Amino acid sequence: MKHLRIGVDARPLSSRVSGVARVIASVLRELSDDHEFFLYSAQNPHADYAEILAHKKIHWMQGQGLLAWKQGLWFNSALPATLGKENLDLFWGSQQVLPPFLPRIPAVLTFYDLVLLYFPGAMRRIARIQQRAFLNYSVKRASRILCISDQSRLDMIRELGVPEEKTAVSLLGVDPPAKRKKSEQRKPPVNGPFILSVSTLEPRKNYGMLLDAYGQYASHAMARAKPYPLVLVGRRGWESADFYEKLKGMEDTGLVHVLDSESDESISDLYEQCAFFVLPSLYEGFGLSLLEAMARGKHCIASDLGCFHEIGGSQVTYLGSKDVHAWRDALADAVSKHRSGKLRPTKIKLSDWSWRNTALVHADAFAAVV
Repeated sequence: MKHLRIGVDARPLSSRVSGVARVIASVLRELSDDHEFFLYSAQNPHADYAEILAHKKIHWMQGQGLLAWKQGLWFNSALPATLGKENLDLFWGSQQVLPPFLPRIPAVLTFYDLVLLYFPGAMRRIARIQQRAFLNYSVKRASRILCISDQSRLDMIRELGVPEEKTAVSLLGVDPPAKRKKSEQRKPPVNGPFILSVSTLEPRKNYGMLLDAYGQYASHAMARAKPYPLVLVGRRGWESADFYEKLKGMEDTGLVHVLDSESDESISDLYEQCAFFVLPSLYEGFGLSLLEAMARGKHCIASDLGCFHEIGGSQVTYLGSKDVHAWRDALADAVSKHRSGKLRPTKIKLSDWSWRNTALVHADAFAAVV
């Protein structure tokens, strides 16, 4: 295998762990013995990635100058000139955009979703502006595009006119669940069994519908037994004021709990402790939290999305994302089965979903374009 010098859009590694940052970190961890990586960001690296950055073949290339005060501004203006001075074999656009005026080197693009077209209101303003300006340029400029699901790949081909032969699928991975003693685990926010969902609170995650369905389930269940509480884990995104008013009302009942600053370890504990998992999204490029729940054997209820089928196959209960009554009934049924010990767990082969597999698909793309 040829040793390559690879430039990387490393901006996500300047913040706490996110889905994109996890992809970057996992590829670096798996491939840094074979290649040399130069990580470009205008801000300091986050402490979460100290172990990765200690590797002798991983170099943090800190942006400097007046333009470095804003990541997007620096990425689109100063970075191309910097890359032109480096002796790189290729550039990895790790978050589906490439800087304009990229020097004449091959580029591999990791493509996640088409939120820009389908749910632009769910994006931060600066990210929306950047992608609107450079997404078409990026998919045309890229030598190879790796999509995180086949659904995402087909959407991209249809909406952006990308040649199919330029694309491949690189499914995401999951870390094997750590075995932790109960005494070491995070104490759950409620006593007894609970329902869990893990995702940012934003419109395309469809939590408004979930709250309606849960409210109907809880009201009906009150007459017979205490309903299972609902625990939502994720930072507050770009929902409407009406949604937050509804959410606060549900929180005040003591039945709904929102946790917005949990560590990876705490979230892992919540997966282990929950009765079952739900993910009602209107749109996703993949569905990493669904995979994480399945890796722990949890029964899962999810929206009827193509990418969720790629993960869950026949083991997940799929429902229409707007069918409140179907979700209400599914919640009630899952609670009833959990109480009686008859709730069906899920089983996946972890080796089929390793981050090593994700990294090797990227390695093949890196080698192919060079």
